[in-house]
Amino acid sequence: MRAVLTEPPGGLAATRITEVPEPDVDPDEVLVEIHAAALNPADRFLIDGRYPGGPQPPLIAGRDAAGIVLKGDRANRFPVGAGVVVLQSTLTDLAHGTLCERQRFASSTLAPLPAGWSHAEGAAAPLVFQTAWQALTCRGEPSPETTVAVIGAGGGVGLAAVQLALGLGMTVVALARADDKLRRLRDLGVGHALSLDQPDLKRAVHSALGRKGVDIVIDTVGGPQLGAAVHLLAPRGYVAVLGVLGGVDGVVPIPSLMFKRASIHGILVSGSTPDEAQAEWRRIVDVLERGRRRPIIDRCFPFHEFAQAFARLGEHPFGKVVVEMRRQG
Repeated sequence: MRAVLTEPPGGLAATRITEVPEPDVDPDEVLVEIHAAALNPADRFLIDGRYPGGPQPPLIAGRDAAGIVLKGDRANRFPVGAGVVVLQSTLTDLAHGTLCERQRFASSTLAPLPAGWSHAEGAAAPLVFQTAWQALTCRGEPSPETTVAVIGAGGGVGLAAVQLALGLGMTVVALARADDKLRRLRDLGVGHALSLDQPDLKRAVHSALGRKGVDIVIDTVGGPQLGAAVHLLAPRGYVAVLGVLGGVDGVVPIPSLMFKRASIHGILVSGSTPDEAQAEWRRIVDVLERGRRRPIIDRCFPFHEFAQAFARLGEHPFGKVVVEMRRQG
C-alpha cells in the first residue's frame, strides 16, 4: 500500500509517498481503508523531529482520519463497510499514523462516522474538537451563563472551541489577529470578535462584556500569551493551556493568579482513555448536531499533493486542511 513515509533524518524533504507493507492486524483491531486524513501542527512537528518524546523516523505521520472498515475485529464491533472516524486517546500510535491508504486501529479508538458527514468532515474533527472539549469541561460541563475567551480563535482548536461554546449557549469572546478571521468568526455568530493586538486587551474584553473578566480562557497559542490570559480571568476562573505555537515558556502574573484564586490547566488530548474519548466524542457530536454545525474545512488536497497540504497548513488557514486518499461522491 502507499503511505506518506518520513525516513531518516526526518523533515519534509525526507518525506514522500512510497510503498510500505500492509498493516499486520491483530484480532482486537480493525483494518480501515482511509479516505481522508486531516493535518495538525503536531504532524509537522513529528515529521521535523520536534514533537516532545515522539518516535524517530522511519514513521508515518497523521493522527486524524475517517474511512471504511475493511476487516472487523473478533467482537464485530464495526462491520465491514461501516464508516468510522479515529479518536485520540492513550492508544494513539504516533509512529503508525493516518497518512496512508490503510491502517490498523484498536476498535476502542474508533467511532461511527456521524450520519450525513463526509469523510473529510469526519477526519477534520477528532483531535481539535476533543482538545477543545477537554478545555471547556475540565471543571465540568459549563452552563450557558459561562463566559469564555478563546485566544487564537481562528486556528484549528480555537475554532472548534468557538463552535462548541456557541453550541452550549456560552458567551464567547473570540481573539485573533487577522481581520478576515475576525469577520468570519462574527459570521459564525460570535458576538465579541476582537483583535489580539489591542494595546489594552484586558480593558477591551471587559468593555465588550460589560463585566470584569471571563470564567474560562482557552489559550491555544502559549508563550507570552499566558500572562495575558491570566489577566483576562474573573475571580475563580481558569486558563486552559493547549498550545505552544507562540513559544514554550510563559510568564505568569502570580499576584493576579493569587488574588483571583484562579488556576491553570494543561490539556493533552492523548491523555484520555479510550472510554473517556468515546464519551467526549458522543457529547461533541450531540452539541454540533443540535446546533446544526459541522467541522469547518479550509481545503481538501489529493493524496499526491500532501506537501502542498502541509504548506497550506503553515499559512494558518481558517478551518482544517485535509488530505483525501479517496474522493467521496
